[in-house]
Amino acid sequence: MPRKVSESEKKAILDSFTSGNEIKDIAKKYNFSTATITRQLRKFLSKNDFENIKQKNKNVSNTSSDKSHKVEILQENKINSTDNLEDNIFEIIPILHGEDLYQQKDLSSEPLSGVKLPEVVYLIVDKNIELVPKLLKDYPEWSYMPEEDLKRMTLKIFADQRNAKKYCSKNQKSLKIPNSKVFITASNFLKAKGITRIIFEDLLLSL
Repeated sequence: MPRKVSESEKKAILDSFTSGNEIKDIAKKYNFSTATITRQLRKFLSKNDFENIKQKNKNVSNTSSDKSHKVEILQENKINSTDNLEDNIFEIIPILHGEDLYQQKDLSSEPLSGVKLPEVVYLIVDKNIELVPKLLKDYPEWSYMPEEDLKRMTLKIFADQRNAKKYCSKNQKSLKIPNSKVFITASNFLKAKGITRIIFEDLLLSL
């Protein structure tokens, strides 16, 4: 089961982000997925503030990397200049500008088969015991996902019944699933209904 983010960690994550650290570095430092870090930040920042700070941090990181790389080249050049001409040949690795070589995990989902869910979970059904899927865009905490993903039909499952009931409307109820592996077994059935994603706590899982 995913580890909960403590209150002290939430504050530290926000401080780290507003101080210029990139999401991938914060995720590595606190041992959370980039999706979890992004969700926590979106709880405290508006969409515009989040995007502006994220872009600023990325630009600062790229600038720092470029400067560091240039210093390394100058140092190498200085050392080689004292060698014989026949040894004074070295390779300069091109400095990439504007290239995001890190494929952000916060723009992806994880395969359901690779995640260990609790044995018992709960989901929401209507009065006829029919599934109640929603578009991913109906969940504000995932609004940063690409437009293509926001159009995907999604089921939300819960680790406890009390939490599931909070999301039930008047004509809905929570349904106990005694074996969470049923979602893998029934993946073809769910995809036939257009359901390709499952939300569980801070995880977005693909069928």
